[in-house]
Amino acid sequence: MTQVDPQVLARARARITGPVAFPAAEPVPAGLTRVAAGERVWALPAWPDGATPAVLEEYQTLPMPLDRPGQARRVLAAALRCCWTRLDDAPWPGRAAALTDVLELYATTTRGDAELMRRWAVGDLRRLADTGWLLLDEEAGTVRPGPRTALWAEESLAPLRALLRRMPPPPGGSDE
Repeated sequence: MTQVDPQVLARARARITGPVAFPAAEPVPAGLTRVAAGERVWALPAWPDGATPAVLEEYQTLPMPLDRPGQARRVLAAALRCCWTRLDDAPWPGRAAALTDVLELYATTTRGDAELMRRWAVGDLRRLADTGWLLLDEEAGTVRPGPRTALWAEESLAPLRALLRRMPPPPGGSDE
């Protein structure tokens, strides 16, 4: 039986399952980026600068499978608005926000049936969590930025900060 290189196996696992969390003492295999989060780290696939969506598609590593990409972006923005309260700081690690606050903020920024929008938003929150953009704890009723936000280049954050500043403040007084 052929032995598989553990680094190759780790990269394949990260590619299939998304970000992988493990104890901070373990080394991160080559080809993966280490994102620290207290006593654990996340290993994310590292792509060359300038990798376009076409390159990611060629490697069968789409950034996020979305049925309604516009809605998912709005859900992500609502979550970031509630979790990333100090916009002059980096978004990672952010802080946990109440899931109800994120859903309420999202509902105030959309049109249509509010209850239907909330149900769709929960599905999008789950997909965003599955792909590492958010960390969702439905049992605790919290959400916070995911490890992928740690990889955003500082120069790309200015437009995002401007967008979040234009959004209504988070409910529940979670804005600092």
